[in-house]
Amino acid sequence: MFVIYLVFFIILYAGIGYIFLRKKNVVKRRIETFIPDNIRSINPVEEPITFKNKQLRFKAIFLKLSSIFHSRKKKTEKIQQELEAAGIPLKPEEFLLIRFILIISVGSIAVLLGLNILVCIALTIIGLVIPRGYVKYKKNKRLEKCASQLPQTLETMSTAMKSGFSFIQAMQIISKEVPDPLGPEFASTIREINLGVSMEEAFDNMLKRLPNKDLEIVVTALLIQRTTGGNLTQILETIKETITERVRMKEELKALTAQGRMSAWVISLLPVILGLLLNILNKEYFSPLLTHPLGWTLLTFGALSGLLGWVLIQKIIKIEV
Repeated sequence: MFVIYLVFFIILYAGIGYIFLRKKNVVKRRIETFIPDNIRSINPVEEPITFKNKQLRFKAIFLKLSSIFHSRKKKTEKIQQELEAAGIPLKPEEFLLIRFILIISVGSIAVLLGLNILVCIALTIIGLVIPRGYVKYKKNKRLEKCASQLPQTLETMSTAMKSGFSFIQAMQIISKEVPDPLGPEFASTIREINLGVSMEEAFDNMLKRLPNKDLEIVVTALLIQRTTGGNLTQILETIKETITERVRMKEELKALTAQGRMSAWVISLLPVILGLLLNILNKEYFSPLLTHPLGWTLLTFGALSGLLGWVLIQKIIKIEV
């Protein structure tokens, strides 16, 4: 079995290298077609190899490899939105390449260590899920920070407009004074407006990058005010008070449901950790669960019941404000 896995991974890596080499040869043939040999034979002036040049070359190789992973347009746009919402400066192709390398690496290490086939599959699935989970974690953290920054941001905008600044000037103040995520997002919105994008479309793009409900309320109020008129300063102050109360209630609910969230993690992870420890410490004691049909049945029902318990606890502790 080990030899089969080893041959499989060798063929896989060889296929990736062949694709990369084939693309490189296509570029080389195009260069030979359009540039004469006497010009190409001139030796270029070699630049001194520095740490920065090495970084640029590594980045160029990484970008060439990532160009292999072209997915469908809708999927690419969705991954791009997720990466922008998480504040991760990667292209969808680069993210898919990192995900692929992690899966192959984890699977290869598990096979080389001689672990059980089910353990190898489980580790490979974990390698598949980790990048997506990291992006989701960064996205949630960024949105939470956005929600905490929003009341103070609205107060700053209101104060600036009371002092005689226009709405665009107030946005420029926010882009300079407020840290990530709201500051850079307001700066991007201002750049889009200066380049000729309508304010409605610019704010819609900001909501795609920061899909926060409180920010959506603010954007909706601003667009309605542009259409119908009204006292924008008073509108911002009213929204600020509403969002402040919502943030306070969310923090209270987070404290009240902390025990439930911890229970969900303990109930879900405890059987998995105990199973891995038993498999490492005493394989003969744990092996019937992995080899006998009754053990497979017990593991299946245990996984389903654990997943059901996780879902029910999440439904209980998740309270919309």
